[in-house]
Amino acid sequence: MEAPVLKLDDLRRVGVATFVALAAMLAAVGGAEALKPSRVMADELPALDLEVAVPQRFGDWVEAVDAAPVVSDPTLDATLAQFYSQTLSRTYVNSRGQRVMLSLAYGRNQNSWNSAAHRPEFCYDAQGFTVAARGVTELALAGHVIPAMRMVGTKHQRHEPVTYWVTLSDTVAVPGLSRKLQQIRYGMQGMIVDGMLVRMSSLGADEAVEFALQDAFARDLERAMSPGMRSRFFGH
Repeated sequence: MEAPVLKLDDLRRVGVATFVALAAMLAAVGGAEALKPSRVMADELPALDLEVAVPQRFGDWVEAVDAAPVVSDPTLDATLAQFYSQTLSRTYVNSRGQRVMLSLAYGRNQNSWNSAAHRPEFCYDAQGFTVAARGVTELALAGHVIPAMRMVGTKHQRHEPVTYWVTLSDTVAVPGLSRKLQQIRYGMQGMIVDGMLVRMSSLGADEAVEFALQDAFARDLERAMSPGMRSRFFGH
């Protein structure tokens, strides 16, 4: 049986098909490269120094320099340079002796799960706390409302209600679908966004009282921050 003979038209059709397939692959590669985020938003914003941006005294609050360290992720020290650019942990006390612990973790790249701020639930669980979720709340600030997560960490006699949220550039999100959609939105615009985890906690068995205290603390802190930095912690 003789081998089939390819005519010139057949060769041309094969050549055209190959060319089209190759062009499509190159376009896909080029498109993916074009969509790859490359604009580092942190480089276009005023430099952020958490120690300077967050006042040590504001409203009825002052930093308690003798306070015990705020609960932190036990793996943080080993991965600090990889995940976070800066961290800050302080405890504040008011004139009535009430205390609020503030913990901040700032990163220049919040585009992916690997580089984004990690959830406090994992931090507390890793240190032996029993963690109970309290869902999402709407935190009313000066002229706007932001979503915030509530949880309670319990270990022996320590009962610690926690409020936290995540910022992406100047927007606020909570972990899960909300943050993922924000990450995709910025990534599709070619942006590598900065952001941070803002966490407040206090000690007490009455969760309603502790959460109200944390809300008041957040409002006082927002008012005290410089207008140029405020949105990076609390969004617009």
